[in-house]
Amino acid sequence: MKKKLTTLVASSALAFSLIGTDLAKADTNFDAVKLTDINLMQTKGIVKGFSNGDLGGDQLVTRAQLLIMLDRAGELGEEKAELSFKDVYTQEHKDVVAKAIAANLIEGYSEAEFGPNDTVNKEQFAKIITLALTDGNMPTVDESVLNNFTDVADISDWARPYVAYSLLAGVFDVNNGEAFGAKDNLTREEASDALKPVIFDVIDILSTNDIHGNIEFDEAKQRGGMAVVGGIVDAFRSVNADGTVVLDGGDIMQGTLISNSFEGASTIDTLNSIEYDAAAIGNHEFDWGVDVLKERIAQAQLPIMGANVFDEETNSRVDWAEPYVILEKGDYKIGVIGFATPETKSTTLSTHVEGLIFPTPAPIAEELAKELKDQGVDLIFVTSHLPGWAEEETNEIVGELADLADASAGSLDAIVGGHSHKRVAGIVNGIPVIEADKYTRAVGHIKLFVDKDSKEVVSQEVGLLETNINLTALDADTDSIVKDYQTKVKEIENEIVGSTNGELTRDYSEGDFGVTQLGNMITDAMREKAGTQIAFQNSGGIRENIDAGEINYGEVFKVLPFDNYNVTSDMTAQQLKTILEGPEDRLLQIQFSGLKVVIDDARELGDQIVDITLTDGTPVYTNGEFAEGTFSVVTNNFLSTGEGDGYAAFGEVTWTDSTDFQRELFADYLRAMTEEVDAASIMDDRFMKNE
Repeated sequence: MKKKLTTLVASSALAFSLIGTDLAKADTNFDAVKLTDINLMQTKGIVKGFSNGDLGGDQLVTRAQLLIMLDRAGELGEEKAELSFKDVYTQEHKDVVAKAIAANLIEGYSEAEFGPNDTVNKEQFAKIITLALTDGNMPTVDESVLNNFTDVADISDWARPYVAYSLLAGVFDVNNGEAFGAKDNLTREEASDALKPVIFDVIDILSTNDIHGNIEFDEAKQRGGMAVVGGIVDAFRSVNADGTVVLDGGDIMQGTLISNSFEGASTIDTLNSIEYDAAAIGNHEFDWGVDVLKERIAQAQLPIMGANVFDEETNSRVDWAEPYVILEKGDYKIGVIGFATPETKSTTLSTHVEGLIFPTPAPIAEELAKELKDQGVDLIFVTSHLPGWAEEETNEIVGELADLADASAGSLDAIVGGHSHKRVAGIVNGIPVIEADKYTRAVGHIKLFVDKDSKEVVSQEVGLLETNINLTALDADTDSIVKDYQTKVKEIENEIVGSTNGELTRDYSEGDFGVTQLGNMITDAMREKAGTQIAFQNSGGIRENIDAGEINYGEVFKVLPFDNYNVTSDMTAQQLKTILEGPEDRLLQIQFSGLKVVIDDARELGDQIVDITLTDGTPVYTNGEFAEGTFSVVTNNFLSTGEGDGYAAFGEVTWTDSTDFQRELFADYLRAMTEEVDAASIMDDRFMKNE
């Protein structure tokens, strides 16, 4: 798209390293191979090389050569200025120089000297290309994007607005913490790369995932929050209004006091303010039940989609979640398909997804991509709650995110993921894939360069944008929404419920397993409230640590953000040992109270527990013998189904629900303490190794 000159009120937080390829597809006029940037320009007739056939990619580009490239791209127009230069000799040079001066893209050094054979450095290039993109007008731009670079002071004052604009436009990449090199001369290959936003249309896909209600700015880390995300979006839209697509990969609402207090309505209001284009349904979108999810979908001014959310009885897609949306962006029709993770069934309270199934996305993506193509869609994206991560040794991207890409070459142009809370940025099977951390700590950025004639993607780059406050301004409307909600929850959040003389953590006592300080306290509180012999709490339900000092309700909320409640039943000694050994041999990754457990780590996984007693010494499993009868147990409703985190033994008994929400009973437990918590004493002897 031709860039329009606008006044920027915020610069983008472009702090990322781009991974890119130039890719031409078989059904276009390009060769179906990866091309270098200069070869890509050659296919478009922008670079023609020298008489010997060499493209001269490693040679420095000159002022005249750059103008010739722009002229071939149709950026100089036909109007010509009168020339008085004594050093412009060839007719070709005279033509392009006269056009460039008339278009206000460049000036001579004096009335007599132009310097056609002088090389071009990065800041000079930035000015020429920016003026080409803005029809010769100087942009007004927030220059704070330049602060990403360690050598920002070396950028000339006159060049700063042009460099800032060129960064936002994708002419140059922004690598946070590295040097920009304003005075470095460009090779013809580098110039070919930087010319792509001029030659091709640019589609910027900005994405979040796993917001989990984190709409507030993180004062401690000076980053994050939806007003910062909105500032990044504002910056891109002000440079590329017709080509910016904003997506979310699910788990939007659940997880913070400011969101949960309003069942996610506050978070949806921020997405509406930023004007997201589409979002996917995450597994935690079901945490308040389907009826509340339907209310949030109705509230949203964007589609929150689930192409693989099916009714189990009819085996048909539910009617309350759209499978896709078609966006009109400039000259393009863009189809966006939304997917939930197939893990939703096992990672969500079963009663909240009862009667629903979540099939594997790949076959559905293929079917819907064909349907979208039949409707004249030019590009197809997926926004999803499909997890991805990079293998530690090979750095290969794997997971459901990669599985969909591996199955979808030729049908999808970009995939946004979520759920694993990882930083993922790469190209899998020719498709750019992105997952942008969690909690608005980053924004994903996929940049597609699209051929204006064939409307095919010919080059792609993918990376992460940091949400640091010094790199962008807050979006004012979104900031106002957040502040309004902050006022509403401030009194609730600031209530002091207790104090501790040291940090209380959720860290396992043995690295990958064992009891935790918060696990011990929470299960003690559960058992006390329920009046049972034993309590169990899944470690994954404990989400944050508590710092030393006073403990307010807001901190309790962060520790236990899910609306889980106590359920009670009776269980056998065999079932208790099975739970403690863990599903898939995840030994003691569940938190417990009322028991003393001894393990022998020299034994085989799945049979390392050698002794279990109640805290009063009553045997449960001793000397290889199980006690007879049953024991009273309290756990949470997530685990009680037998599907939560894979603890199937919980599903073998019938549970009685209570109205005792874990967050509230833990807050009451702290309120009832007459002295501050002694953090060092929390790690008692309920778990020991057999020495």
